[in-house]
This record gives sequence, structure tokens and C-alpha cells, in this order.
Amino acid sequence: MKHFIGITILTIAMCCMSSLTSCMQNNGYIGDLWGQWRLEEITTDKMVEECDTVFFSFQSNVFQVRKVIYSSYDYTAFTGIYERSDEMIKFDFLNFNSNDIVTAEDSAAMLQELQRLYIYEVSPTFDIKSLNRNNMILQHNNHEYYFKKLN
Repeated sequence: MKHFIGITILTIAMCCMSSLTSCMQNNGYIGDLWGQWRLEEITTDKMVEECDTVFFSFQSNVFQVRKVIYSSYDYTAFTGIYERSDEMIKFDFLNFNSNDIVTAEDSAAMLQELQRLYIYEVSPTFDIKSLNRNNMILQHNNHEYYFKKLN
């Protein structure tokens, strides 16, 4: 019986340890994009658009963009994968409101919503103008996107 209890405790401890490290990459490094970022504003030479309802979340090479509609307690969600270098981030939007983008009609519906964020393609590339653990500035199609880190 003691042997069984010991094995049970060891198994539980191993499961807990593996869940603590499951989101990390090599050597425990999660990455400086990891977490949730709130889009504060989108700017061009001629306009400043305040934003407080759009959130970007990053984990490993997966991202999600949520546009929250506070009045109805609803949101629009886009998910996909991204590639990153020191100078740029390339997003591949693959899913819109829990539906995989399979047809041209699916893609058109998603792009119609993304245009509200001045994104006009399914695989846009953003230049990284600034990135630290609290703030990020991305640039795409002459628009600058200002983010604040939430966690």
C-alpha cells in the first residue's frame, strides 16, 4: 500500500511539473511576445484612432486577435500562426470565429472584418518598430499600431 501511495504521489508530481513547463520553449524561454497585448491606438500621418477593444495574444508560434464588443458581451476572434524575426512579424490568419478558413467566401468574410483594423490580406507582414516587455509598436501599410502589455 505504501508503494502504491508513493507511485501515486510521484505520478501527480510529474504531471504538475510537466504542466508548468509545457508552454516554454528551449531552455525555459517563452519569448518577449508571450502574453496578452491591448491595442491602444492606430495612427497614420493624418489620423489617430483610439482602440481599447482589440487584444492580441501570443503563445509559442500561435496568436489570437479578439475584438471585444462590450455592449453585447461578445467578441470577434481571429487565430493563426506567426513567424517572427527581430525586424518583422508575419501573421497567417487561419481561423475566424472558430471556423477554419477553407473557401474564398470564408476568406472574404474574415478580410471584411480585418479591414476594420486596416489589414487587407490573410498573411500580412508587420515591421517591428519597437518592442519591450511593456510596449510594442508595429507598422503595416503606413499604419502604426501601438500596444500595451497586459500580463
